[in-house]
Amino acid sequence: MKVEDIFGIVTWGQVAFDPVRPRLYFSESRADKRTNKMHHRLMMISTEADLSEAVPTPLTNGPSDLRPTPSPDGRWLAFLSRRSGSAQLWRLPLEGGEPTQVTFVQGGLKAFTWSPDSQGFVVVAHIENGRLERETTLEEPNKTATDEQLYDYYNRDVKLITHQFYKLDGEGFFDKGRDQLVWVAMTGETELLCSGTDHYDEPVFSPDGQSLFCLYRAYDPEGDHPAITRVKRLDWKTRSWSTMALPDWSIEGLALSADGRHLAFCATKPDELGYGLTTLYRYDLTESRLTDLSSHLDRSVGDESSSDVPASTTARPTWRDDTVLMLLSDEGRVTLAAFDHGNVVRLWDDRRVAYDFAVRGDSVALAISDPTHPSGIVLAGMGHAQSEVVFAPTPWQAVEEGVEVASGPVAPTELWATESDGTRVHTWCVRPEGQGPFPVVLEIHGGPMAMYGYRYFHEFQCLVQAGYAVVYTNPRGSQGYGHHFCDAIVGQWGDKDYRDVTAGLDAALAAWPQLDGERLGVAGGSYGGFMVNWMIAHSQRFKAAVTMRSVVNRFSAMGSSDMGWLRVPQYGTKPWWEEHEPYWQQSPLRYASNINTPLLIEHQEKDFRLPVEQGEQLYSALKYLGRTVEMILYPDESHGMSRTGKPWHRVYRLHSIVGWFDRYM
Repeated sequence: MKVEDIFGIVTWGQVAFDPVRPRLYFSESRADKRTNKMHHRLMMISTEADLSEAVPTPLTNGPSDLRPTPSPDGRWLAFLSRRSGSAQLWRLPLEGGEPTQVTFVQGGLKAFTWSPDSQGFVVVAHIENGRLERETTLEEPNKTATDEQLYDYYNRDVKLITHQFYKLDGEGFFDKGRDQLVWVAMTGETELLCSGTDHYDEPVFSPDGQSLFCLYRAYDPEGDHPAITRVKRLDWKTRSWSTMALPDWSIEGLALSADGRHLAFCATKPDELGYGLTTLYRYDLTESRLTDLSSHLDRSVGDESSSDVPASTTARPTWRDDTVLMLLSDEGRVTLAAFDHGNVVRLWDDRRVAYDFAVRGDSVALAISDPTHPSGIVLAGMGHAQSEVVFAPTPWQAVEEGVEVASGPVAPTELWATESDGTRVHTWCVRPEGQGPFPVVLEIHGGPMAMYGYRYFHEFQCLVQAGYAVVYTNPRGSQGYGHHFCDAIVGQWGDKDYRDVTAGLDAALAAWPQLDGERLGVAGGSYGGFMVNWMIAHSQRFKAAVTMRSVVNRFSAMGSSDMGWLRVPQYGTKPWWEEHEPYWQQSPLRYASNINTPLLIEHQEKDFRLPVEQGEQLYSALKYLGRTVEMILYPDESHGMSRTGKPWHRVYRLHSIVGWFDRYM
């Protein structure tokens, strides 16, 4: 695979069955080289014939159409689009016709749900001061503008900060808006349903339309963890709110049973600091009884896998009779399982990753990926092993006329390494064809609470095309291998995980003689960048390294990261300025004098998770020492640039990684 093949990769997601017709709707996404943006449009597949012979049909031209959602009566397909400027709700008549715009809300929409009678929607709108205003474009002041108008206009970018939680990577500094629920009738009438002071999300109606459930997050209240979300209920007739008696968890993915009696949702516990399990729960609304459906598996529900070409997804718990269907992350794969009172049945389990799904009757549609395919759709019968797959067009299958495409992706092989204390470490290697010997790049994932797995990774394939073998592992700290496997490194990065990664690399070198153990490189981002910094400061075996959006100085990150202060419990009870040693000990900068490996530092200028000062500190230190180091900064990009950044920045990034290893390996 060539770097530029990223422009030919198409992903499918946000799957939804038509409630009336034999159809499946989904969104299609690809990188557009002309606009330097992601292009999204809506698609349809007929489910009557063999899926292997189905030809997806475009329903819209895009370029920003997402979340296809048919109305319960099957007459309309609603979706979000930025055609008017901000994300607004549109509807497409399914019997034929052109889409029309439904909402014109200043600030745009984030989500929506149909009412059970198909007569309207509840939308999540980002609005200020609890006022619904019509979408407008801000105009520069004219010659008659007053001083007050000029003052407001030219100071609109000034930020007054008063809360502990005031920014978030990918969103930036918080504005004055709140995520609010708004009723939008098909007739165009609107009604604000909440107070305007806090955040609401994920609205879902009871089947009879008498209640609306949603998630609620207070705007930075004193003493609360910012991730704590609560479930609220709105009596639709009286418009009165009540709050469910649930623990202080971070909750997502609300789903109501067909009889309206039970609520399903996923939750994590903030006091586990991100190292716990995402658990599926069932809540009896009549008896106020909570049932844990999944933690006995010692695996997280949802998709914990990593990819640099992620697809859009709306996966959430889904009821089928008395069972709840949800994705489950397990040892590198993501499966679909049915949960019912302690019983778990894996309905679709393959060495692939399912990242989205939809259910209609006895049929289930899954959006999937595997190491040689970025995206595809499976249509299967419930409880049947047989399934059909149609893969989205890819550069090695559908080539633009006159454009030469490199050979297709290479499948990895896997092994289980064993660390000296007996820990088994899941390890993969993808390598070029031939006898070698091939230089080796060790890749380390971010998180660390994530996992590599049976999913396509463009960066790996580009390195293989350039002649490198790529080794990657899931060390302790990763998800998919149990709670204690994940939380084994809390406050102790660079110990057990370092040994695990090294064990995986050594096992790969021993297993495959095509690998050249004298020409080793290492690369990783975020937590993976921490590990790169740590490893080259504690080992001289690597000829070159690339560290991306990395942890460099734990002490300074505590105050500059969007969620730095929340990490105090990992290192003790005292704040970082009173007891700095645990933070400094966990800082690769402390060991910078030991770094002799040629290092390329990559950072994004609008990274709020690990601000750019992290990369700058390591660059300045190594320059001061006279070591070989270069730094690339990407403007207007956040922490997730490698996955969701501007396409041409992603291309430049991949070229720079391959080029750095070419130079020194």
